[in-house]
Amino acid sequence: MAKVDIADDVELLRFRRHSGALRVLERIILIAVPCLAAVYLLNIPTYLGILLFFEQYLAAFLGLILVATFLIKPATPKSPLGKLPWYDVVLAVLSVVVCAYLVIFWPEIVLTVSTITLPRVVLATIAVILILEATRRYFGWALVGTILFFIFYALFTNLFPGPFYGRPLSFPRLMVNLYLDNGGLLGITLQVGATVVVAFILFARLLFAAGGGRWLINQALSAMGRFSGAPAKTAVVASGLFGTISGIAVANVVVTGSVTIPMMKKYGWPPEDAAAVEATASTGGILMPPIMGVVAFIMALYLGTSYTQVCIWAAVPALLYYFACFMQVHFLSARRRYTPLPPEEIPSFIQTLKEGWIFLIPVAVLMYTMFILWLDASTCGIYTSISVILVTLFKKETRLTFRKLAAALETCTEGILEIAMVCAAAGLVVGPILFTGLGSSFAQSLTLMAGGHLFPLLLLTAVASIIMGMGMSIVTIYVILVILVAPALIQIGVSPPAAHLFVIYFGMASFLTPPVCMSVYAACGIAHSGVWRTGWRAIRLGIVAYLIPFFFVYEPALLLIGSPIAIVIHVTTAFIGAFILSAGFEGYLFQNMGWVKRVLFIIAGLGLFMPFYTGEIIGVALSIVLVLVEWLLKRRTSLRLGQRKIVPPLSPDDE
Repeated sequence: MAKVDIADDVELLRFRRHSGALRVLERIILIAVPCLAAVYLLNIPTYLGILLFFEQYLAAFLGLILVATFLIKPATPKSPLGKLPWYDVVLAVLSVVVCAYLVIFWPEIVLTVSTITLPRVVLATIAVILILEATRRYFGWALVGTILFFIFYALFTNLFPGPFYGRPLSFPRLMVNLYLDNGGLLGITLQVGATVVVAFILFARLLFAAGGGRWLINQALSAMGRFSGAPAKTAVVASGLFGTISGIAVANVVVTGSVTIPMMKKYGWPPEDAAAVEATASTGGILMPPIMGVVAFIMALYLGTSYTQVCIWAAVPALLYYFACFMQVHFLSARRRYTPLPPEEIPSFIQTLKEGWIFLIPVAVLMYTMFILWLDASTCGIYTSISVILVTLFKKETRLTFRKLAAALETCTEGILEIAMVCAAAGLVVGPILFTGLGSSFAQSLTLMAGGHLFPLLLLTAVASIIMGMGMSIVTIYVILVILVAPALIQIGVSPPAAHLFVIYFGMASFLTPPVCMSVYAACGIAHSGVWRTGWRAIRLGIVAYLIPFFFVYEPALLLIGSPIAIVIHVTTAFIGAFILSAGFEGYLFQNMGWVKRVLFIIAGLGLFMPFYTGEIIGVALSIVLVLVEWLLKRRTSLRLGQRKIVPPLSPDDE
């Protein structure tokens, strides 16, 4: 029996590795970030009688993140990794200065936050420049350009026409507001990054350090290995499991794809299909409860609700996404006659469960604290992280020694850096929008452009989300569109949860949509496949992500909002519709289908998603007729032949 093994710590970013005293400093800073977060989130300062403002913690957190960035993240891909340039030393020192000012003097600042002084303007300008430079290192010039555009708009609103015209802010006022106001740098996005994101990434890193990553992959392989198309189905299941832990699409591709993509190629899957399956399955983790991407935590704050409630709203769409992806993989595997894995390559489910059952305890702790106790999400994450440390002590193979624990804390910070910086950068986008009132004027313009009709407004929002999301973080997409576009959707009658999730889903879809599709790029790098062909196949596999948002806007029952009877009916027909759509898109049910039948299946599947009972009834009736006809044709063919003949696998080029 062969087991799949993976590296628990995948370095997604090109980091420096220092030696000597710099290595000691590097390790201290990296370990300090999750430790600082744990101390604050467990309210230890309060128990010790220390008064600590939330903004002081945010400033300390941001300072450590900036120092760590300039210490280990090179300025360019060609920068040497073996030494620390003088300019990075300067940037690190400036990071300490601008953040230490907030930490030390915040009790005084809070009383005079609107006062403009020369030292504040200088420090604020330096802080903005530092954030821009750190953002450039992680995300390139696209996101920096977006931030600069909104800063330019705030300074020169008098130059813009029509509804975008306004009274500009002075440079000192804008800089100080971005630096000190809770609508700027210290706003919602950084608050989420410094609390719940740290807590859940810490949980994920501790779990991986104890061997939980290997265990999840082996469990998925043992469950799916005996079915046709086993490697691809393993990719869907494993990526879904990883997605619930990390919620980072590209990270999911790198971790699970390094195992599943070579496995799929080994058993006959074309590189483009192997990469598309992994990219599609990994991207869904952004919105797969119980642990979703950082954007879900931000959504909870914007809506003024609990993260648990966001999980409830997102549950059915996420399950539909993975169900449709799995069924399309199943039909594709059946059409091409892919075989199961050899028995010797399938880990024993019982044996694997025995070896890693302790990893179920932290998951149970998470579910209990989140859905039974309804605790704050960051508190749930910290308690779950502590439970990982405790339960792994009972087995030598999983025990987190001091060395392993220190390494897990370091990799936790490395995993946080990119997310924390995009959260800080998002604050520089949100600030100008809020300070100038651009959000309300833009929403009114969109409503007028759509003629007050919902469907055109949804189309405009979908296209904007996909285009803006290309090459950018979903956090940035969300915070921009949730301020500019979501109010227009809500004004026209869309429920707030549906409006916010609509924006998130199409931001997520940008990770699969060419020409700039980050999940597809990561998968193509492993599979050595073409980006365009892989991207189009990924769109087909993830087609539900493009359709579901329209349906839950018109029918909130898919978000578990409404009467129990309506929820049961609409959710049931939605899953049947996902099944029928999958058969139509892959052209297979009991046997291969021609284009006419495929179109009919797609029409029937769409009818089952309709928010009106008439559409669902028509979809059910048409689906029953189509499935029955296909079954009878298959049965007649089998009787005529007398027995099933072995058909060679269908080449992708013959489809």
